[in-house]
Amino acid sequence: MALLITDECISCGACLPECPNEAIFETRSDAEAKGNHVGDGQGVGDSIYVIAHDRCTECVGHFDEPQCAAVCPVDNCCISDPLYPETTQVLLERAKTLNPDKAIDEAKVWSGVRN
Repeated sequence: MALLITDECISCGACLPECPNEAIFETRSDAEAKGNHVGDGQGVGDSIYVIAHDRCTECVGHFDEPQCAAVCPVDNCCISDPLYPETTQVLLERAKTLNPDKAIDEAKVWSGVRN
């Protein structure tokens, strides 16, 4: 699943530099202005960061866990979006498309399979 940022977000910005896909935006309008898709219910207020679903790979192939969630000081602020279920294979293909020059660590892809 792509991730979403809940309304618990304190807009600290810790997640922004950690995303390998540049999928996190300060506002919904920022994401949409760059042609990205943001899920329904995300970024209702301008004080809540958003994750573009078409760029989120849950860090599959790059890290063992989503880096936005790992660095976020708020528990359960970055969660899987139940409206956008995706298999590990879909996330892996997106990661390869978004970052064709980055090596994908296959061990990190299949160690915690979420299918």
